Amino acid sequence: MTKSGSFKRAVRDHARRTGQRYTQARADLEDISRPFADTRPFDPDAVRVHLESRYGIRITSMLPIDDDPRTRPRGSWPGHYPSTLLVEREQGAPWIARVFSSPADRVSRVQEDAEILRFLADHGFPAERPAVDDAVSVVDDSGVLLTEFIAGGRPTDAHGRVTSPEVLHELASLLGRLHTLPSMSGAAARDGGSEEHDGGFHIGRPRQDLVAAMRFLVSVEDRVAPAGRATFERLRDDVESADDAEGLPEALTHGNFHAWAAVGAPGELAIVGWAGSGRGPRLPALAWLLRTASEGRPEFVDAVMRGYREHVSLTGEEIARLPAVLNLRPLWLACLEYREAVRAGQTPLLDDDGGYGFHHPERSEHLAQQAVAALSGSPHRSTEL
Repeated sequence: MTKSGSFKRAVRDHARRTGQRYTQARADLEDISRPFADTRPFDPDAVRVHLESRYGIRITSMLPIDDDPRTRPRGSWPGHYPSTLLVEREQGAPWIARVFSSPADRVSRVQEDAEILRFLADHGFPAERPAVDDAVSVVDDSGVLLTEFIAGGRPTDAHGRVTSPEVLHELASLLGRLHTLPSMSGAAARDGGSEEHDGGFHIGRPRQDLVAAMRFLVSVEDRVAPAGRATFERLRDDVESADDAEGLPEALTHGNFHAWAAVGAPGELAIVGWAGSGRGPRLPALAWLLRTASEGRPEFVDAVMRGYREHVSLTGEEIARLPAVLNLRPLWLACLEYREAVRAGQTPLLDDDGGYGFHHPERSEHLAQQAVAALSGSPHRSTEL
């Protein structure tokens, strides 16, 4: 069969599974070229047979949560979470099955994920819960984690944007609660705080985001056009000089804490996606929540700081290093975007202010000033970020 014929068949299969029209299904599949769409490949039929056999259930539907428009998280796209499956059963509430099948994934770490979820449950922290006692199993040497499905979706509008400062206050308060949980041995003491969506190749403390960012750049260095060299060198230099937050106060923390890590109704939000969690510097998680909040209205930053300080008081060193740490995750994201642009044959150029993509270091100074002003009870609202 020709490549065109294979694609048409895939479109028809996708339309049948999701109940979409052919044109909608085609648009979905054409969109599955985003980063991480294939970092965790697996055989869905094998997973389905395994789950039915191991847990004595009959599955009526099992699709990536972003495949079906009816279950797709607000703001996401097909291929965003290809290894996060919504498992609908003939009897009982739906489950979420996460498949960890990249070459870097370890079953032992998936078991630690389940242990952390139990730790959170024991301390009454609102997070996803293991669906069964033996929530981790193995399919084709890949760990599979089952959790309860939480209805309600993200606390955002249809485009994935937060519209309410109350939501950000609640999220920040939850982050503060997380950072005040007691220190423990076991899984809760493992290194954590980095982004894990690249297949877990650089999972661990936040400094691993910088290792990953450099890897993104190095992977396309030989393909950079002369006109795009300045962007490459700026990003490389920024990665080399970035603040990894080491030496700052530590806690059990989340690897990607912002509105897209929350589900449920405002006032009753629960945090999901704990694969990158563990013990590490607490400031990067707050910095990422601040950075994403700053994309909205100015009062959103104030809401974050009010919520967080209900539980945690930042140290002087954390305040001093906040401007630099605010750049940590945006720099990771910018290097990822740069890699994807070069792979697509584009020549990424610096913005007028010397930034690129989500990475604009000079804005971090203004954002840090606004955050510190909120701590003193004098909200700063003059800077639009």
